[in-house]
Amino acid sequence: MSPKYLEELADMVDPESLWRLPLIEQLDLPFEKRRQLDAGIALRRYASHIDRLRAVREEGRSLLITPLSADSIASKHVTTPAGHRRLREVATRKDTP
Repeated sequence: MSPKYLEELADMVDPESLWRLPLIEQLDLPFEKRRQLDAGIALRRYASHIDRLRAVREEGRSLLITPLSADSIASKHVTTPAGHRRLREVATRKDTP
């Protein structure tokens, strides 16, 4: 799925753009609205992640993700390890006709 499509899905599940509300207002949402908010945020985060992966692939690099807590990460672009470079080369050959 493309990031654009995922963003469209996020807009479908959260047509009120609840994610734009101030945090204090988000905390006061009823259960169903909170689920709507969470679904939209999850889809937007996934779209952003896919977008970053595509950008890193274009650079010929890798994305290093380190979990910091249950809800946060640190990430950066790094030189692709040799074993992963080989995997990328094999996958790229499969993608070309």
